[in-house]
Amino acid sequence: MKASSLLKILFVLIALAGAGAYFVSSMKPVALVAVAKRHVAVRSVPGTVQVTAKQETAVRSDLQGRAVSTNLVLGETVKEGDVLVSLDLGDIEISIEKVQIDIEAAKLLLEQGSSRQFDLVTLEERLAESERKLEAGIASESEVESRRRDVTELEQTIEAELNAKEVRIAQYENELKLLERNREKMTIRAPFDGVITDVFAYRGDLIGGGQEIARIISLDRIVEVKVSEENFSGIEIDQIARVKFLGYGDDTFDATVSKTLPVADPLTQRYTVHLEVDIPTEKLFPGLTGEATITLDERDKAIIIPGTAIIGDRVFVVEDGVVGMKKIQKGYGSLTNVEILTGLDEGEQVIVEDLDLYKVGDQVRTTEKIF
Repeated sequence: MKASSLLKILFVLIALAGAGAYFVSSMKPVALVAVAKRHVAVRSVPGTVQVTAKQETAVRSDLQGRAVSTNLVLGETVKEGDVLVSLDLGDIEISIEKVQIDIEAAKLLLEQGSSRQFDLVTLEERLAESERKLEAGIASESEVESRRRDVTELEQTIEAELNAKEVRIAQYENELKLLERNREKMTIRAPFDGVITDVFAYRGDLIGGGQEIARIISLDRIVEVKVSEENFSGIEIDQIARVKFLGYGDDTFDATVSKTLPVADPLTQRYTVHLEVDIPTEKLFPGLTGEATITLDERDKAIIIPGTAIIGDRVFVVEDGVVGMKKIQKGYGSLTNVEILTGLDEGEQVIVEDLDLYKVGDQVRTTEKIF
């Protein structure tokens, strides 16, 4: 066989071997790995998160009336003082007008004084005449004293009459204030800035006193974290936290501790911590849940890996394309990463996803996850 033919055959065999190797390599599963690195390790305590409205209230009508107009729209945002429902003012306006007339009439009567004022003038003249006669010696002291008593009694009667008129005016004015206050109550307003979550009254409805017409939740939100009894003691105001909400996938948000409530839930014995979260308020809808970690301590230049790589006290490692397993000792842990005290060296690759698909000895290709 010629040398040129042998070379051709050799080239073909090499090409077939390369293609075979490529085919075998391409059949290996792809493992998502992370490289153990040195970074700040965080000691934190976990907790479950729930978002609630800072304030929630049932809007009620104090008085009975028919709704002549309503601005209640489900899901509508309202400002404190906005008119929600206006009740019919017909009867109360008539009552207010009547009392106003009564006040003017009573004031006029008071200005006119007492109808017995002229009688008082007559009695005072008689008293003066008796006093002159007494000085002249033609009247007795008892007669003068009797005239004085008559004048005093009538003065007291007139004073009582005028006082009664003033009291009547005060009563009318108090009645007017009550009616005007009730007129204000016939216009039902939003008690605070918020969102209407339920509507129970509509235009034309006859609304009873005390009847619930709507429910409003405030725009302000509270992010509550429930932590276990053993973890609560180390938590302080302004400590750093990280929050992950179920509604926003793997996104995490910076937070700080704003309040601790030192009373445990009697049923769960879990304590409540409030967080200030760096997230737009409109994303914090009531009922949103998730998980959080509150940082208690940090350790620099520690070896860390993603927490998803750990199975109990072991991790899958990949060396030269072959899956192995190593036993580790965990240190500090956060919402996403875990410190490794022993068992791993910096730069080693650990599988971080679909761990149930692998076993020791498997051959894999790798793609790296940055964390």
